[in-house]
Amino acid sequence: MTTNTAQQTSFTIPSIKEGSKVKGTVLKEIENWILVDCEDGAFTGVLLSKEAKELKKSDVDLSSGTELELEIINPAIKHEDGYYIVSVTRLLQYDVWKSVIEKFEKDTIITVVPTEANLGGLLIDMHGIKGFIPLSQLAPIHYPRVEDGDQEAIFGKLLELIGQEIKVRVINIDEDERRIILSEREALREEREKVLAELEIWKIFDGVVSGTSSYGLFVTIGGTVEGLVHISEITYGHVNNIDNLGQIGDKIQVKVIGLENGKISLSAKQLKGDPREELPKKYNIGDTITGKVVRFVPYGVFVRVFDDINGLVHLSELSQKSVNNPNEVVKIGQEVKVKLILLDPKNRKIGLSMKDIDENEKEQTSAPAKKKTDLADIAKKLEEEEKAKEDKNKENAI
Repeated sequence: MTTNTAQQTSFTIPSIKEGSKVKGTVLKEIENWILVDCEDGAFTGVLLSKEAKELKKSDVDLSSGTELELEIINPAIKHEDGYYIVSVTRLLQYDVWKSVIEKFEKDTIITVVPTEANLGGLLIDMHGIKGFIPLSQLAPIHYPRVEDGDQEAIFGKLLELIGQEIKVRVINIDEDERRIILSEREALREEREKVLAELEIWKIFDGVVSGTSSYGLFVTIGGTVEGLVHISEITYGHVNNIDNLGQIGDKIQVKVIGLENGKISLSAKQLKGDPREELPKKYNIGDTITGKVVRFVPYGVFVRVFDDINGLVHLSELSQKSVNNPNEVVKIGQEVKVKLILLDPKNRKIGLSMKDIDENEKEQTSAPAKKKTDLADIAKKLEEEEKAKEDKNKENAI
């Protein structure tokens, strides 16, 4: 008698208790929550909609067939359809926290993306673990430099950084609160030290405008070291509006002109020739130049005549007539012809006149009329001479 032994397979039902780790495969999405087949059909779990949304924001793949490692949430609390509630985030948080501690210990640079902002800095959410970049730890190019401490303006600049990738180092960990402090400045530490080692008086660097103020432009060298180009060192000409000379992000070449107590003074104008010294090479006293009226002062008008250099038309040189208010003669932005009457590059003075131009134009305007008058006089004289001849002929005839 032959006995056939049936091969039997055993199936172990996993322990369903809070905190148990299980393997799952995404089945489908229903009304923003995700159905998951757990432990090869042992039971069906569900990822709640709030967690599903957060996972999608973090680019976690939740498409059908995706395999996930899950953790069982309190089995006494089930979904309304009877499914056990499972979570990916708890395990991700564990992995993230473990990774953060490792990066902190190894002083490694990581990349984060701010999700929120407040007046103190930027907030980062890494699967529920909170990170924070204080204002003081932002790199110069991202620091919200606002005059008068306008909080609304500061907050607006911080909001612009949300969603941008920022390289940081972990500088502090609060294990009780599971909160980490991050620094963009520390992520640039090596680059900063390298730039500082290269800084020398009169050395020239390529920089980027990282801030503007009423007293100058802040320029960052190497993305890490920031110096100030004082308003007097931006250009040789008069500055009406500093925003016209530089915007955040603009590339600019600068020369180091001062290193004192950690402060770096820079110059942009010293890298280009003084237009006042070039002016005498192009024009002579008495030449007529076309310029634009840029500013009124109590004693006259400034006219931009060469690059960003202004010359002065004194009140006495505005017109042949007496002028008390420049606005009676010209308007801001108006193009005018002026005569060069003073060139003194050493004392940085350029004198201009409009009254001579005005007089010349009058002479040119009146010249045709004068010519017409002269012709009329000649014609009249000829008529009188002809009449005199006729009268004389009549007398001879008698």
